[in-house]
Amino acid sequence: MGGAVLIALAQVSAGFWLVAAAYHAALLVLLVRDAWLLPGRRAFNAWRGVPRPLSLGAEQTVNLLIRCRAAAGLYAELADHAPPDLRPSERILPARFDRRGVLRVSYQLRPPHRGAYEIGPLDLRVWRPGGWWLRQVRLPIVEPARVYPDVLAVRRYQLTVRRGMPFRPGQRRGRPPGAATSFAGLREYLPGDDYRRINWKATARSDRPIANELEAERGQQLLIVLECGRLMTAPAGDLSKLDHAVNAALLLGWTAQQHGDRVGLVTFSDAVHGFVPPGTGPAQMTRLNEALYAVRPEYVEPDFSAPLSFLAGRITRRSLVVLLTDVLDAGASRDLQTQALWMARRHLVLVVAMADPALLAVQRAPVSTPVGAYEWAATEELLAARRATFDQLQRGGVLCLDVEAGKLRPSLVERYLEIKERGLL
Repeated sequence: MGGAVLIALAQVSAGFWLVAAAYHAALLVLLVRDAWLLPGRRAFNAWRGVPRPLSLGAEQTVNLLIRCRAAAGLYAELADHAPPDLRPSERILPARFDRRGVLRVSYQLRPPHRGAYEIGPLDLRVWRPGGWWLRQVRLPIVEPARVYPDVLAVRRYQLTVRRGMPFRPGQRRGRPPGAATSFAGLREYLPGDDYRRINWKATARSDRPIANELEAERGQQLLIVLECGRLMTAPAGDLSKLDHAVNAALLLGWTAQQHGDRVGLVTFSDAVHGFVPPGTGPAQMTRLNEALYAVRPEYVEPDFSAPLSFLAGRITRRSLVVLLTDVLDAGASRDLQTQALWMARRHLVLVVAMADPALLAVQRAPVSTPVGAYEWAATEELLAARRATFDQLQRGGVLCLDVEAGKLRPSLVERYLEIKERGLL
């Protein structure tokens, strides 16, 4: 505007041409100086901190760090090229370099699917406060990212175990009488302890009541049988039923390892796709994690005879068989009932199914319209058929667990610990 006014005045008086030329020359010097002071691409050093591995369905933080001494005090915007499938929380991150030329920002990822991904280059836009130019550069820091089953849940559970806390807040598990079968050590007798646990020899030596400390039997065997058929592809909240089952299988396997049990895994749909023989130790957990990472759903009807026949020739020792699947009405689940009841003759079988949160929400919601009444009736009919299926399994000696998908992991771990403490296996 100033230059336009000077040029207009130059039409009146020729002396303003000199003023207009000087004015535009000064503007040009300011523009060139401002562009020169903005650092180029080679001046920036970028680093991206991605959790390794990423955990399925868990919110995790990606940290970005950029260093450039010449950028001290500059304003900036960053756009990280994280794949949309990882569900990044923000697309553009505003920030500012500090006095040392360091910029730190972070954003969250919540991946809903397992698999291998690649986080692309980082776009950076910088400008000076009150400056004339804005410089945008692309920093080539391409990194792979692999989404595994939720290992963060395992780490959280490790902390609760180390601190002696229950897995779920407010819950305290009691030890049923006679459930502990192995000697774990000696301790002082406490009020309320069973007097039959008093060790009279140790009491006589120490001249104070000493009781035996018992624990659930170790060295037993757990087989996780994971269905990957059509029904497990159904969404249940943010994850599919199969992904909920994968996360629960990993946490259950780790828990069993901590209790000294051998853990194995079978994955199947219309045929057996993967088998990890029962074992113990950190290497076994790595094998389980890799096998669960590779699990993919198939849009086929499951054949429950395939894994059970497969195991019949390989597992002769009585084991706890945890079957993670979905249960419908008695007709659709007839094959499941037949095979589970047959296997219950030799093993302790636990059938685990996940209730759809959307169906439970319809059942719990108040009915205020005719359409709502029809939806409630259809939902109740479906859930009643599921309950009838579970009743038939339980009458045949099969243990059952029907829980909402989002609560599967803690419920399954608690059920496993209950089985251990009651000495059912």
